[in-house]
Amino acid sequence: MQPLHALLGQLMGRHATIDGIHCEVIDILKTDTVARVVLAEVHGQPMIQPDQHGEPHRRVGRTFTLSVLNEEGRDLHPVISHIAGDALAGDLFRTLFSNEPTLHR
Repeated sequence: MQPLHALLGQLMGRHATIDGIHCEVIDILKTDTVARVVLAEVHGQPMIQPDQHGEPHRRVGRTFTLSVLNEEGRDLHPVISHIAGDALAGDLFRTLFSNEPTLHR
């Protein structure tokens, strides 16, 4: 079985339309609990990003950060499952929910 980070890396660059928004996976964030996936809107209206002082700074595309797990923590997030497809989603599920304690990192 592949390590979780290798499986999540396979999501990079994948595209999906979620709620009418065309998105691409642009980053995988590893945290102390559960990894998160960052999606960027591909053809959206840029938003104004504030700087650290709250002042308008630059225009950027909209991003969404999703946990790999659903709200209950018992399954993959439905958007992640959709983007992954059946085979990769199955591998992710088996890796996340195996009895090995270090796979969530």
